[in-house]
Parts: sequence; structure tokens; C-alpha cells
Amino acid sequence: MYFIAFRAENLNGVLFKASAISTGASFLLFLSSALFSIIGFTTKFVKFSNKRREFLKLSFNISFLIFIFSFLFKGFYNGIKKPFINRVDIKISNLKDDLSLAVLSDIHLGKYLGKSFLELLVDEVNKLNADALLIVGDMFDIKAKDLKDTLNPLNNLKIPCFFVLGNHEYYSGAYELIEVLKKYKVKVLENENLEFKGVNFAGVYDRAGQRFGYLKPNLKKALQNKNENLPTILLAHQPKYIYENVKDEVDLCICGHTHAGQIFPFSLLVLMEQKYLYGLYKEQDKQIYVSSGAGFWGPPVRILAPAEIAFLNLKKG
Repeated sequence: MYFIAFRAENLNGVLFKASAISTGASFLLFLSSALFSIIGFTTKFVKFSNKRREFLKLSFNISFLIFIFSFLFKGFYNGIKKPFINRVDIKISNLKDDLSLAVLSDIHLGKYLGKSFLELLVDEVNKLNADALLIVGDMFDIKAKDLKDTLNPLNNLKIPCFFVLGNHEYYSGAYELIEVLKKYKVKVLENENLEFKGVNFAGVYDRAGQRFGYLKPNLKKALQNKNENLPTILLAHQPKYIYENVKDEVDLCICGHTHAGQIFPFSLLVLMEQKYLYGLYKEQDKQIYVSSGAGFWGPPVRILAPAEIAFLNLKKG
């Protein structure tokens, strides 16, 4: 089965996986039980005959059991199934030629997701025949010294790859991870920009750098000396950075971080925190695309937040 192929990376991770699944199940049960209690409490104020009340209570209990098992199954199924290809057309006013970009975010390679998952992602990206792959942070939940051959699938990429740091790279040792990526010919955009097929690719370090005190994001430096005759695409892991810092300096911002909330109704809290949750947003002269991410963090559960590989078709507008 699919999930065995890329989720069960090694036997040493069994206890961790069991713990993650248990945590996810517990959380979903808590949400469902809370909903059950609220609905059950409100029915006490509805006037029914005792016989009818008992019938409704039995019907409600059975319906709840069906709902909870469906809810659990769907959440875990969404967490382990292959990310879908999300094709999005984006018009860029001063674009000279059409450009296609594959976008990955929040892969979270580590104890649960490893080499075979990355291999699957690379295979899917290669099928798209995009012009470039953009990885917008949180690729790692593992230190560089523990990677071993995890990143070898990157050698099979048929297109150039560009990367910016996410907050989880800082937790695992950002300097070391950057050096490892360079060995796989991944271009890490470190508060800098370059020209690529008629556009400026710019990238900033993550907001987490401000908290850690190193590799801090600097938009001014990232855009310095860019070709003003070309549209600019900015890679930044957290949408909140775009909301706080970017006005009309760029044409398109590409982000991740949110996982589209991963588990509803957490998506509402994420939206409040990050301002942009998932999909394409347009604000005056700039556009923002936020990916829901390819992997997951914590329990292998996704509710109303499917994992994706974004395929952005940039067209002359």
C-alpha cells in the first residue's frame, strides 16, 4: 500500500509513529466529544415526550459513533495519502514568457517522513515538466549529521531547485542544513536574488532568525540590485512576513508554513496569526500564494487541509 511505501521508513521509528497516531486520535476524539456534549446539552431544553426523547438519544448516539469513526478515518487517510497536484494559473503583468513552477513546502523530513517520501515527491515533480522547483521552508525536522542518504532523491531532479529556510530549519541547525543542500546543487536563497528565465527569484531567511539571533530576514538586501525590468518572485516561508514587510516591491510572493491549518478548526487560529491561510491572494499590485504543504507536523492527520504539490502556471497578464 502507498502509506507503507513512504511512511514506514524504518523500525526504529515505530514507537514515535504510534505516539503520533495516538496523539492525533486523542485530539480528534476530544473535538468530536466536545461537539457531542454541546449538541447533547442543547437537546435538554427541547420539549419531547420521554419515549420520543429516548429514541432520539439512541439515534443521536449511533449517529455520533458513525461520525467519529468516519472523522478519524478521513483525518488519518488525508494525512498519509499522496499529495495532490494543485494547478493554479497566475497572471503577471510584465512577464515576458510563460513560466511554470512546482512548489513544495513543509515536507518535514525526520523521524516519520524520510527518503522514500522525498523520492515520491521528486518523481511527482519530474512528471510536471516545470521550469523550476521552489521549496519554501520547513523541509527538515532532522539534524544534518543524521540525514545519511535521505536527500539522495534530489539527485534525480530534472529541473533547477531553489530553497529558503523555514522556522524548523533553525531548530535543527540551519547553517549545517544549508551546507548539505548545496552539495545536492540546491540553490539556497539567502537574502538575495538572481535572474531565472525572465524573472527575478528573491528569497529571505525566515522570521525565526530574529528570535534565534542569526540568519535574520532582510527584504531590502534580498531585493538589492534586482533587474527592475523583470517581474520579481519572492520566496518567504511565513505568510506573516509578507503581511508585515512587503508592499508593492514584488509581483508574487510564495509561502508555506500554515499547512492550511492541517486540522480544522485550528485553521481559524492559523489564519488569525498568519493573515493568509491557503491559496492565492491578491492585494493591489502583489499576489501571494500560500501552499498547504506536502507533509505534516505532529500527528499524521489532516482535516479540510489536503497536502499538495503546487503547480503554478505564470502567464502574461
